[in-house]
Amino acid sequence: MLEIKFVRENPKIIKNDLKKRGFNERIKWVDDALKIDEEYRKLLQKSEKLRHRRNEVTNEINLLKKQGKSISATIKEIKEIPDKIKKIEEKQEKLKQDLDNILKRLPNILHKSVPVGDGEEGNKLLRKFGSKPKFSFTPKSHVDLLESLDIADTERAAKISGARFYFLKRDLVMLDYALMKFALDILDKKDYILIEPPLMIRRKPYEGVTDLDDFEDVIYKIKDEDLYLIATSE
Repeated sequence: MLEIKFVRENPKIIKNDLKKRGFNERIKWVDDALKIDEEYRKLLQKSEKLRHRRNEVTNEINLLKKQGKSISATIKEIKEIPDKIKKIEEKQEKLKQDLDNILKRLPNILHKSVPVGDGEEGNKLLRKFGSKPKFSFTPKSHVDLLESLDIADTERAAKISGARFYFLKRDLVMLDYALMKFALDILDKKDYILIEPPLMIRRKPYEGVTDLDDFEDVIYKIKDEDLYLIATSE
């Protein structure tokens, strides 16, 4: 998520970046964010002035008492300050939520080397490895190949879990675990701390790493709970 300080200092860069991505409808969000931020900071100044005034009034009351003067008006003023601060803070909280909703949907800035294009034809090929094989027959898809070797089952998995799920079988299970062990051994040798995280995550930290609004149809939520299944990390 972009920091509001960065947005304040670089609105043109962000707008240009959104244009490169084809997110033209989000360009106005930058101005919306700046407007909300300006209002939020004005309220912050008001609340700080009220807190400062509260300290001043306390000293004034002590001084008036020593001078034998009436403190009724000053007492009335100091009693009203907490309520004024509370109302300002409530407005600030609403503005903070509105601002965060915009900031979390503004993507990170693209690297200068990223090509600009409307589709795959705009992609830039950086390098090739090896050569594309030519077959004397029509090659099978990955799914057909795995099922013909009887090392995966998508039909039964679909009955149990729905589309896009699969069972791994036999040697493919062993290969899957061997690859994981191979990767873990490399990471361990490089002194990385291996961590196995929980399989579920609350929405707030999830929103800190991605725009969930773009993935609502492909993420899995636990019903009646503020919990989502974590995404795969390939």
